[in-house]
Amino acid sequence: MKKIWILLIFSLFSLTYCGLVAQSKKSDQLKKDKQKIQTEINKKQKLLDETRKNKKASQQQLCVLRDQIATREMYMTELQNEIDLLADERRQNENEASRLTRKLTYLREDYSRVVYNTFKNRRQNDPLLFILSAEEYNDMFKRIHFYVEYSKDVKQKVDEITATREGIAKKCEELTLIENEKQGVMREQEATNAKQQQQRREVEKLSKELKKKESNLVAEIKKKQQEKGRLDAAIKKAINEEIAAAAAKQKANSNKSGGKSGTTTSSSGKSGGKSSTPTIVLTPAEQQLSNSFASNKGKLPWPVSACAKTLDYGTYQHPDAPSVTLYNNGIELLTHANADVKAVFKGTVSTIRSFEGSYFIIIRHGEYLTTYQNVTGVTVKVGQEVNTGQKIGTVAKKSATGTYELSFFITKGTTYLNPNSWLQRLK
Repeated sequence: MKKIWILLIFSLFSLTYCGLVAQSKKSDQLKKDKQKIQTEINKKQKLLDETRKNKKASQQQLCVLRDQIATREMYMTELQNEIDLLADERRQNENEASRLTRKLTYLREDYSRVVYNTFKNRRQNDPLLFILSAEEYNDMFKRIHFYVEYSKDVKQKVDEITATREGIAKKCEELTLIENEKQGVMREQEATNAKQQQQRREVEKLSKELKKKESNLVAEIKKKQQEKGRLDAAIKKAINEEIAAAAAKQKANSNKSGGKSGTTTSSSGKSGGKSSTPTIVLTPAEQQLSNSFASNKGKLPWPVSACAKTLDYGTYQHPDAPSVTLYNNGIELLTHANADVKAVFKGTVSTIRSFEGSYFIIIRHGEYLTTYQNVTGVTVKVGQEVNTGQKIGTVAKKSATGTYELSFFITKGTTYLNPNSWLQRLK
């Protein structure tokens, strides 16, 4: 029976300890996530401050504000999660403090009984007389051992009472700290919510101002869409040339080796008879690189460190000019002056081409290609191998708005992919 009780107590302690460890890990992760989002908010705030100074960048300012609001929503979710976690932690500590209080009451009662019985029978059970009255030495040593063990047991109870008191005091201190931390997080939540409401009002005001000039806005958007169309055509041409050149090179190598080649062919379109869609021919090393790129989906670093999206991927209505439908094969990122453009993955620079006052760079990662447009101060050359995060240039200034925006694309062969699915998320 005693063994069963010991096993039950040990199991209860283990479950409580594991729960506290898991709670601590979750709390640490929440704080890391919150810090990461706060850093992103600070970066976007700097961008917002810059665009506010630029009278020609009202659209960009609106985009940054909306991006900032979405990021702050994530931050507020983390704050609420932290408040909920602190509430759970408080409940656990309160339960533990109650358990320790009950234990202390039991220990005190048990110790009181021992002291009372000892005092009551002090004359009848005098330790010295009890020991000396033994008939044999063996009995005498047993009686001495009994009193030694009895003294140890009494001391153990005193130590246990002291430790329990200290445990209760510690839990009370922890409860105070948790409550103070919770109050601090709630104050931060209120301040964040106030800032959020302020920026929502700013968005509404700017949106109304833009709608008053909707005809000018529509003309500006259409002009930008035409520019995007020319860019898409230039990038498509460059990609087709890159694929054709790679295929020709592979064919020449295959002819030299007598038709034997350790290569794989990746199709960019649907199979079925003859196809005019170019295909990328991969060497074993390129296939490995391609697989590595694919396995990093959702983990790729952003091409610029501090940015806000001004144009997203896909087809959708413009938020401030509903009559205009936007279509984009990539994403457009607003950033600071002199911001470094960095490769999102290791690969080989396949194309550097001039386009309307700046450059676009294509980096090949096996059958995948990443394109960085509106780059100046190019620091790489065609054929050069680059590593993840390596600088390839800086973001150029847009003459129409005076802002610094980078267009970023990911393709598999000639098929455009959604960069949002490939780049790292805040969480």
